[in-house]
Amino acid sequence: MTDNLKGILAVLLASSAFVVNDAVVKLLAAELPPGEILVVRGVLVTAMLVVGVIALGAARPLSILLTPMMLLRLSAAGGATAMIVIALRDLPLATVNTVLQVTPLAVTAGAAIIYGERVGLPRWLAALSGFAGVVLIVKPAGGTFGVAAYVLLGALLCTTTRDVTTRGLDRGIPSIFVAAASMAAVTLTGFIVAPFDSPWTLPTASAWTLMVVSGACLFVANIFMIVALRTGEIAVVAPFRYIAAPLSIVLGWWWWGDIPDALGFAGIGMVIAAGLYTLHRERTSLAARPVPAPGRTPAE
Repeated sequence: MTDNLKGILAVLLASSAFVVNDAVVKLLAAELPPGEILVVRGVLVTAMLVVGVIALGAARPLSILLTPMMLLRLSAAGGATAMIVIALRDLPLATVNTVLQVTPLAVTAGAAIIYGERVGLPRWLAALSGFAGVVLIVKPAGGTFGVAAYVLLGALLCTTTRDVTTRGLDRGIPSIFVAAASMAAVTLTGFIVAPFDSPWTLPTASAWTLMVVSGACLFVANIFMIVALRTGEIAVVAPFRYIAAPLSIVLGWWWWGDIPDALGFAGIGMVIAAGLYTLHRERTSLAARPVPAPGRTPAE
């Protein structure tokens, strides 16, 4: 199995787990304030991940967490999760997930700027089309979603930063260690958000069950998304996140009866089309690359 195929399978599993987690969080947000969700669920998931780190012998010196790239990654992860939880309270599931699907396009642009990866004009145009689709979905100027739309756009900025910095981490750092550190940062963000929230309440039995389900989804999603971003080529792997868009539309309709309007569907279509076009361009590029002769490297 090639690295790209491993990355694709990992991103499909992670993206599906993220959508289920978001749906569960939206249910929780009707009962508990965002800060409480972030802290309680964060403690549960961090504990799961720490056990995994110890069991797999993946512990590393804590000084690694203080390196600039890791600090930026942890800060972005905390900000992204906090903003997503807040946005889910007021926005339809499909809106949140589809806007976040622009992350791969933004990551492609970020990888070109920061890491010097080749990105041609067609892929830049695809990225711009994706951003145009976001405008149609959230309609920030129209006031349809109010402040929540801007919170969601802030989440998009954070998810892009998180994924671009993940690419720059030392490959010797185990993915589960990165996931555990990121979830600890998310938990800390919950404590920062809490003072601005409604008062905390004692979760009901159903809320505890939902938090455990959410925690399990995050455990799977975080590990496999990090594996995906660090295994295959980013331009090949990232577009497969778009499985989240149709899945979130189905769950949003099934659980809440939410159906995007005509402009929303147009925006969703633009985002998905831009991502799939990017994938097509990358496949064409890979097929056109010369295959080195046996025993020789491309530089020889």
